[in-house]
Amino acid sequence: MEDHDPLSTEHDDQMHAATVVAGAAAGVEVSDVDDANVHMASYDEIEYMDDLSAKETTAGKHPRSRGAAGLLGETKKKAKLTSTPERPATASSSKFSLTSEMKSTRAATRVIQRLGLDRVQEIQTDYAALKSKFGETDYEKANMMIRNLMAMGLSQIEIRGILGVGGYRLQRLYSSQTTKPVTTEPLVASDALLHIPVLSTMPHLVELVTKKLSMFPLLAARLSLVPLDVFHPPAVDAAVAHLLEDAPILLADPAACVHAIPYTRQLKWAQLTSPSVDAGMFEQAKRDFALTRAGGICGPHVAQTVLGWIIAKERSFEAAAVHQAKREFIAMPYRHSKDVTVGILGCGDMGMEVAKLVVAAGFGVVGLKRQPPVDNVFGECGFRITHSLETVLAKADYLVHLLPSTPLTDGLLAGDVLRGAKKKPALIFVGPAMSTANEAAVLHALKRKWLSSAVVDVVTPPDVSSELWTHSMVAITPHVAPPTMAEDVANIFVKNLWLFMGNAPLTYHVDWGQGY
Repeated sequence: MEDHDPLSTEHDDQMHAATVVAGAAAGVEVSDVDDANVHMASYDEIEYMDDLSAKETTAGKHPRSRGAAGLLGETKKKAKLTSTPERPATASSSKFSLTSEMKSTRAATRVIQRLGLDRVQEIQTDYAALKSKFGETDYEKANMMIRNLMAMGLSQIEIRGILGVGGYRLQRLYSSQTTKPVTTEPLVASDALLHIPVLSTMPHLVELVTKKLSMFPLLAARLSLVPLDVFHPPAVDAAVAHLLEDAPILLADPAACVHAIPYTRQLKWAQLTSPSVDAGMFEQAKRDFALTRAGGICGPHVAQTVLGWIIAKERSFEAAAVHQAKREFIAMPYRHSKDVTVGILGCGDMGMEVAKLVVAAGFGVVGLKRQPPVDNVFGECGFRITHSLETVLAKADYLVHLLPSTPLTDGLLAGDVLRGAKKKPALIFVGPAMSTANEAAVLHALKRKWLSSAVVDVVTPPDVSSELWTHSMVAITPHVAPPTMAEDVANIFVKNLWLFMGNAPLTYHVDWGQGY
């Protein structure tokens, strides 16, 4: 492929990277590559923006482009080019005559305004990865990618603006191959509306998802988000049960999803509104659908909580408050951060965020992961990661528990396991709730002085009868969701929806076997 699509990471070059087109470098005008669109049967009528009127330019408005047949079973139409009679060259018309590069740049700017620069760069990166290989399956993936962009409402000049001239040359090249494109069964009939039940107590979630879907008019026109009251069986309305039975997609809180699953019959994908999965999901007999969680949201916030507690304990903030109450002014020593090691149990996306912040503060880190990297180094942070719990316990001055609650992890610290914590670390437990097994293990370790103290940061508080409430070495804090949680969940759902429609792998996919 002769086109070059620059992908710069410098701030000043970001807009340039998203808008510069290789076609101009090759001296190719839009009219020179029009034939690339003639034989694409999957496209609707294509309109090119030959010029902008002075009125539209002043108002900042642009003609709405018409995209391809959607991925929800719309009838495909043969693409055709609409010819416009040439207008006499006048001073007024020549003033707004645009070159190929100018048209593409303007089109790319519109796409960036609609999707955001980060999303455009993701699309560019995916396209660059496909372009570097171009095997048989890569043609199919590229074809689906172009179809998805058209379904999102992007015209071909807009696609050219963000991907370069090869963006739709690739489609023409694919069409000439002998391989057949992948066909998928439509989710609903072409004249039907896809209803997506939403079972969540998260404020404004439906409104935010609807707003984000409005950027993709072809897709939004075929979808209907249906907010439902969170219910507890058997108290379920017949109409709600019928809606759940026919729904191929579900957006729900973890506990609400557990209650809804038994009523589903056509479910193909369920998106959770939380980074965690309710343990009840793994007790369900039905597992013939994709389950995704809202990962990548809480990591930075959890990391700040963890680092805050580490610094508070290292600098003896709690003891200083006690001394102040007694009108005592006592300087308390502390260790250098390089001499303190933080052990992280669970090095997923959340554990990685904790590790990055802790390492940046100067502390050492050793992480526990079921399948550690071959070189025992996680990412660019340079800290050690191992599958050996004994190794982590032996080195840790602080023990950060981020493991999901599964049958495999709930008993991990049970019995005398924490006897191996040689430095008597402080435990920082972060999660939806502390299981009975973990609570018993922590209290046992505190009694034996294998742990010096414990912080329990959870969504669901311990039972009122729990000894954790009155233990002098335990601090309990409510795990508060980030203020932008609903918007972040909406972003993840819309992105996964786009991937789902294109039969692409979903983000934060839950492994039924591992339990997370």
